[in-house]
Amino acid sequence: MMSSRLVKLLHFDDSLGRNHEDDVMKLARGCKSCLKVASWAVALWWLTVWLLYPTNVGNVFKEDVSIQVGNSGFFGTSATYYVMYTCPVIALAIFALLYLELTKRFPDTKEETDDRKSSQLQRVWVTFARCVWTQPLVVRSPLGILTAIDLLGIGLVLFVVVCFTTNLTVPWFDSINHGEEIPGLEKRWQAKLDKSGELFGKVIPFAMTLLFVPITRGSPIMRLIHVPFEHAVRYHRWLGHLTMVLIATHGVLYSIYYYSRHEMHMVVEWRYSQEGIANLPGVIAAMAGILMWVTALAPVRNRLFNLFHGTHQLYIVLFAFYAWHVGKGNMGKCMGGVFLFFIDRFLRMLQSRRRLTGVSARVLPSGIVELKIPIKQGFEYNALSFLYINVPGISRLEWHPFSAASSSLNASSTISVYVKPLGDWTCSLQAAIVENLATRSLGPKLECPFPLKLHAEGPYGQESNYFLRYKNLMLVAGGAGITPFLAILNDLLKRHQLKQQEAPVCVQVIWCVRSISELSTLRDIRPAQICPSFTDGLTLELEVFVTRDDAKNDFTQFNSKKLEFGDTCTDKQDACKGDSCVKTISCLTPITSSQNLLMVAIVLASVAGFILMSGLFNHYVNTSRTSAQGLPMALDVFLFFLSTGVGIVVFGGGVLLLWNPAWNSSRTNLTADDGRMDIKLNMDVEAQPATLMDMCTITKGPRPQFQEIFENAATRYRGEGTGVLVCGPNGLRESVALQCRAQNFKHRRAQFHFHSVSFDL
Repeated sequence: MMSSRLVKLLHFDDSLGRNHEDDVMKLARGCKSCLKVASWAVALWWLTVWLLYPTNVGNVFKEDVSIQVGNSGFFGTSATYYVMYTCPVIALAIFALLYLELTKRFPDTKEETDDRKSSQLQRVWVTFARCVWTQPLVVRSPLGILTAIDLLGIGLVLFVVVCFTTNLTVPWFDSINHGEEIPGLEKRWQAKLDKSGELFGKVIPFAMTLLFVPITRGSPIMRLIHVPFEHAVRYHRWLGHLTMVLIATHGVLYSIYYYSRHEMHMVVEWRYSQEGIANLPGVIAAMAGILMWVTALAPVRNRLFNLFHGTHQLYIVLFAFYAWHVGKGNMGKCMGGVFLFFIDRFLRMLQSRRRLTGVSARVLPSGIVELKIPIKQGFEYNALSFLYINVPGISRLEWHPFSAASSSLNASSTISVYVKPLGDWTCSLQAAIVENLATRSLGPKLECPFPLKLHAEGPYGQESNYFLRYKNLMLVAGGAGITPFLAILNDLLKRHQLKQQEAPVCVQVIWCVRSISELSTLRDIRPAQICPSFTDGLTLELEVFVTRDDAKNDFTQFNSKKLEFGDTCTDKQDACKGDSCVKTISCLTPITSSQNLLMVAIVLASVAGFILMSGLFNHYVNTSRTSAQGLPMALDVFLFFLSTGVGIVVFGGGVLLLWNPAWNSSRTNLTADDGRMDIKLNMDVEAQPATLMDMCTITKGPRPQFQEIFENAATRYRGEGTGVLVCGPNGLRESVALQCRAQNFKHRRAQFHFHSVSFDL
């Protein structure tokens, strides 16, 4: 009797617990829906304000805001544009961070599945939404492979620019045409040149705001719409072209105008007009921007990457002199994206300044370098995440992105990346490791086997493992492009071991390599060791196409021996206790931008600090009282720089320190036994299960016939959605995209969803 009552009580408690969880999930879904609606509303409001800017309605709205802000007396009328244009972008970022935090704490598992259990209407909507993002419509174009969402974004930006310029040009030119031309003053065509230059200058802040949003590596706005940084880079590139076309046109029109009036001396004068514009700072900003633009063009960037990277640091010059050109008040039109970028840059600087120790490295027979970097406990990353790595011994300025080859589900204390020697930096890294391998073979008791220091930053990449949505996967790689797919395979095997239902069940890997020695990359993954019963729930096929067997770079003499380097000769915190020696290892910590609530606090504190400092300077340092001509507004802009810096560094950095006082503590202890155990794992190779290298089918000579491959896949996966992930050179991506488009539009037996995971900086 007593036991039956106890059982009933337990069932009652379980039902209460389930009901409570359901209520919490419903509340979380409601909050996420509200935040998503609010985000879209803010974004549309920001675009609407820009569209209304040149209209009478926009002028009335601006005057109302100016009156409300000016009445405060603390900020002055210069804050008008900050309220109109900067505040919506900051609000959008905060809403995005809150949404991402709720999604992280209360994930909706339906978004990760293939929606086979959903209703017909839901499946149609999900398929349509995915096709908008994953259906390649334009393949071979100067802008690369374009999907529907790319074309929609390009069209929207151009629509705003055209509407903005048209709404200004028509009334201005109509007024000039119907006005009376006074002899001795400017002619009609000169007046039109003047107004044309002005209207191009007025639309530059719109493009500049958008320019800084995608290049912010931890951008909450990009994370909200699931655009990873490696994809956002090309949006930054397109917006950079648009911005520089506007800047160049603005400068050329005004140059022609001043030349026609014999007033070229006005171009090099630092004198502010009644509108608060100075010409010389604008010329300097334009020259810096054009230099960045020319060196960022593909022919220059691909051949002279160091030149491109160095000149791109001139963005500081562009920003500073553009601010001096237009004044503090007008900077409010573009400060939203710029402010978020500088917050992200400050946080990245704090993370990347730490030197990592306890890193291990080895050279595979293909010449590829494998790095294993220690990570802090709780370090989270996805299968398609990547890290930025810097080796000051090679170059202090160069940071290179490398995809993670390991899975966070393996609960390892390290994250692995593969580095293929292609350029000067990667070849220098390989040469340094090879040289130290040879040195170590002569003197194995060296105290400092690898003296190079290493810094890392990340992880970046996809906000979620989107490949889990598909029942079938096709992974197409070229050369070192196999690296992110190794992480995916690791992740899928671990998920099948954990009996997770949402994992894909059929995976086809197609890998194009030049030399058969590159297959050594596959030796570290043993599917049966990760998931002994993986063949029961996962069909795994690997096809390798060796297009050229070039064995001139053979590293088999090193037998893939592991070389450990941890700056042991310079680490002063090593300590020996008893029989074991304890080394202090500096680990990689996650980026601050991935901690959503902390980022909300930092953004709010930085904005509050900026507002407070700007108000204090406006109230107590009245620059208009300065008598020196040209100095008042220049000093006002300098105080604007100071307010921005104090807001981000002092207020934002203070929140970071108060939130987690040990934020910069990234050290952990590693005993000498840990290192010995790591070496022992690679000893008895023959006794371990087969590797991916043993499971692959090798075809020598021809390149893969993608038309035949996709025809067979369409028949095999008839009526099912298939995720096609491509990582490799442009030619490979275009070939795969063409076949995806052809199969989707012509036959429609299976739906192929195209995803490019290549990083092309």
